[in-house]
Amino acid sequence: MTALPLTDEQACGLIQRLTAANPDFSAFAQQYAFLGERPLPDGQAGALSRELLDVLCESPHQAARIDALLLTPSPAQDGPTTIPPLLAAAFLMRNYLHFRRRPDGAWEPLVEHGPADSPALTGLLKRMTALVPQATAAGS
Repeated sequence: MTALPLTDEQACGLIQRLTAANPDFSAFAQQYAFLGERPLPDGQAGALSRELLDVLCESPHQAARIDALLLTPSPAQDGPTTIPPLLAAAFLMRNYLHFRRRPDGAWEPLVEHGPADSPALTGLLKRMTALVPQATAAGS
C-alpha cells in the first residue's frame, strides 16, 4: 500500500469500499448484523480501520487492491451506505474470525490462526474480539 498518512475518515472509507465491492458481503451482513448494532467507542473505528489496512497490506494482492482504490476517486453515493466498521472488519477477516451461537442465544467470537501468523494479525484479532458485543443474544 502506498505509504500515505490516512485520516480516520479515509481509512474507514477504504474499508467501506473494499467491503461493499464484494458480492458475498450482503449475505454475511444479514447473518452477522449484531456486529453493527452498537457504535464503537470514540476513536475505535479509525484505529480498527488502520490496523485492518496494515494487515490486509501484508498480502501483495490486497495491497494492490488498496493502492488501486487510493488512486480511484470514491463513487458518488445516492444516500447513506455506511457499513459498520466492526461488521466490515469481521467480513474482511472472515478466514480468521468466526462466530458461534451459544446455547443462551448469544454470539461468541472464535479466532482461528496459527503461531506463524504476523503480530499485526494477532493484534487486530485481539482488538476485534474485544469490540464484539459479548452479550448479544439472538433477536435483540
